[in-house]
Amino acid sequence: MYLINYLNLQTVLQLFIAARRYRTGQDLVGVRDGVNCVFLLPRNEKFTHNLPYLTISVYVNGLRLTLLEDYTIEESGGIGTGYDTIIMNLAPYSDDHIIVDYVVAYG
Repeated sequence: MYLINYLNLQTVLQLFIAARRYRTGQDLVGVRDGVNCVFLLPRNEKFTHNLPYLTISVYVNGLRLTLLEDYTIEESGGIGTGYDTIIMNLAPYSDDHIIVDYVVAYG
């Protein structure tokens, strides 16, 4: 009974967050040249990283990448400044299509 109530509350919280702060299909900022692996979020936004529920989703040419296997995340301003950097394990080429979905962090 309590688990069902918790899951319903979690669903409501997710929908509330999605309505106000969710970004989908956003392009990353950075050079795509087969060498550069570091990309930033647009508009100097920071994203929520709260596993397992909320973190960034990265897609290259329509395929969803896996955190730690395909990319890592970083706070470019140092610890506690907010996640805003994606570091790809393989540098994308100029014709690769990269998009991200994320929830904007409060700040």
